[in-house]
Formats: sequence, structure tokens, C-alpha cells
Amino acid sequence: MAERFKQKILLVDDEESILKSLRRLLKALDLDILATTNGEEALRFIQKEHIALIISDQRMPGISGVELLEKCKDISPDTIRILLTGYADIDATIAAINNGAVKYYLNKPWDNDTLLSRVKESIDLYNTIIENRRLQKLTEKQNRQLKDFNENLQKKVDEQTSEIKRQNEELNKSFMETIKAFSTLIELRLKDVGSHSQRVALLVKNMLKGFELTNQEYQDIVVAAYLHDIGKISLPDKVIKKDRSEYTKTEQQLIAKHPSLGQTCVYNISGFEEIGVIIRNHHENYDGSGYPDHLVGEQTSLGAKIIRICDEFDYHAFKGGYPDLRTLNEATAKLVQDSGTKFDPDLIKKFIDLDIASSLYHNESTDIIDMSPIDLKEEMVVADDVYTQNGMFLLPKGAKLSEGMISRITKINRVDPIKGGVKVYKATSLQKDNYVPV
Repeated sequence: MAERFKQKILLVDDEESILKSLRRLLKALDLDILATTNGEEALRFIQKEHIALIISDQRMPGISGVELLEKCKDISPDTIRILLTGYADIDATIAAINNGAVKYYLNKPWDNDTLLSRVKESIDLYNTIIENRRLQKLTEKQNRQLKDFNENLQKKVDEQTSEIKRQNEELNKSFMETIKAFSTLIELRLKDVGSHSQRVALLVKNMLKGFELTNQEYQDIVVAAYLHDIGKISLPDKVIKKDRSEYTKTEQQLIAKHPSLGQTCVYNISGFEEIGVIIRNHHENYDGSGYPDHLVGEQTSLGAKIIRICDEFDYHAFKGGYPDLRTLNEATAKLVQDSGTKFDPDLIKKFIDLDIASSLYHNESTDIIDMSPIDLKEEMVVADDVYTQNGMFLLPKGAKLSEGMISRITKINRVDPIKGGVKVYKATSLQKDNYVPV
């Protein structure tokens, strides 16, 4: 509460003796006492001074006490008003009380104790009113400051949230580029037609459409698709170079270890626990005949079952080189043939309904042009595998170029130039509905 100071009160009576009596009585209350015998002068006091209490006689020449207090109410509504009146003026007094002009009234001659009590109550009431008004103004000021602070805080929070989101997007983009680069390293070890891992990841992305997955669940599955064959890095060259139809029993047992070896490769990376499990399970069969854990049906996660399908499809489609439309259809037919045994039948139906195979088809008769990496445009379709002069695989034939892909190969081209430029199909000949970005 604000520090108290000596309050001013105004005494109004046309008799000096009355004023002197009131002064003597109120002297002990430590008040700043003003007095006048004139109603007009009293109004001037009220206009100039902060008057806490006015005590006025009713019967005065010129302006009556009620009239004075009514005008005081308009000029200084917080001032407490006491009317000294006689019995003959009771009607005017009641009217003044009813319209709020008078807080208290005392009959003449007054009782000293009663008058002192009313004065103390009035000063306390005035102090309370002033303090409440001060606190209200302070509260309003603080509310305005708080509102401004909250608006500025929200603005800062929005700015910081936007920056964090941008940084997370950049970090995630960098993370996925790292995964793709790691996938490329795997392909350097496992020589194959184009990039098996990138194609499988492409097929998996297409199959994930329509599933209600969190961002983390989606990313874990896609990363696992890129890295699903990482366990094969440890296998001997003589095994890697063989077609699986030529494996001996010993070699089959060795190959069967690559899913669990793949899990071991990534399991100690923070946040890769689920990715490791998906990699481990990507050769489990729907009927339990797969490896390494012989899981049945729903014991295998959605991501592992989808990678199983896409991995098998890519093997049959590309084992003889880049496929034509007939080969793609035959690879799809093999999936249908093993639906319910190797593969989840619902997912095979989805594979067919989405026409996933068509994303890998391209028209061999389409005109092809060579382009420098800096001249590439989004939506162009790669017409041949893209390698650097040092043999690093960058993009598979049939990939539709995105902004990120163009940025990546442009950067790599500066330090390891792309051999022969990038072959793409002419834009006028593209069958756009048949291509999906890697």
C-alpha cells in the first residue's frame, strides 16, 4: 500500500465559532484542516486541492450545504461528504443521501464522539478508495506491460520455433543425404545393376503412401530400406558375386547371417534401435519360413514386411539388367505367386493397386540428351546410371530429378567430375505419370 500522508479536510460553515469548535475537536487527528464560511470559496478549494473529506453546514447564505455537496460530487467524486443539519432540513438531507451527494449526516448540535468516529471512518474510506484506484492503475499498467511482454515473447518464440524448425529440416536433410551416401558405399562393395538399395528405398516410399505413420516411423523405415543390405559388406567376394540360385548350403547359411549382422552394424548408433530391428527382420517370411528368427505374420513389423516385398521385386526385375515392361510384370507375378507364404497378402494387393512397378519403367525409344549437372532441371528423368570418374555411383537409371538430387550431384561433380555428363530423356517425351523421385 502507498505511504500515508496528512489528508486535507474542508470545513464549511457561515459561523466562525462553529469552525473553531470543529478545528479544536479534529486537531488530534493529524489532518490538514481547511475552513471557509463561503460556499463559493469552498468550491474553489475543491477545484484546486485534493480534499479527502468535506463537512458542510446545510443552512448557509447563497448556496446551501446540499447544493455545495452535490457540486463537490461532480468536481471531486472521491471526496467523502458529511452534512451538518437540523431537524427541519431532514427531507433535503434524505434526498441528498439518496442521490449520493452525502455519505453521512450529523444533527446539530453533534455528539463529539460520533463526529470523530465518522471523520475517522471517512478518512479511512477515502484512503481505501485512493489506494484501490492506485492499485487499479498499477494493475492496468502491469497488464499492458504483460500484454506487450507476452506479444514480444510470442514473437520471439515464433521466431525461435521457426529457426529450430529450419535447423531441424536442414539437419534431417543432411542426415538423409548421409544415409544415401552410406548406401552408395554399400553399393560400391556390392556391385550390381544401378543402385539396388536406392531402388528399394524408392519402392518402399511409394508403398508407404496411405499408411498413418509418424514422421519418425516413416523415416526409420526409409533409412532401413537404404541400409537393409549393410550386413553383406562382411561377406566374402566369391559369395557376393554369385547369384543366389548358385549358393551352396554353406553359402546359404552365411547369407542368412547378413540381416543380424546388419542390425549389429547400426544398433549402437543412438536412435537406430528400431532401424536395426527392421534390418534384422527384412528376410522374415509371412508363414514363418524366413530368417533369422522365423517370425510369423504380424510378428514382423510393417516396415520389414514392405522392405521384404520391394527387395524381392527388385531382385527379379533387375537380375538381368534394366527391365522392360514384360520383365516388370513377371517380377510382379512372382510376388503374387508367393503371397500368403513369403509375403503379406494385404501388402501384395497394395503393391499391385498402387502400380508400384510402373515407377521403374521407362521408354527405351525416347530421345536422350547429355547435360552438365549445372543445367539439370527438376522432373528430368535419368536415362542411364550416373557415376563419377572415380567410380562412385550417384543415381540409377529412371530416377526423376529433385532439387535435392541436383544439389547433391552438382556438389560432388566439383570434386569428382561425373563421367560423360548426365544422360536424361528429352522433356517432350517423358511419360511423367510413370516416374517417382528417388
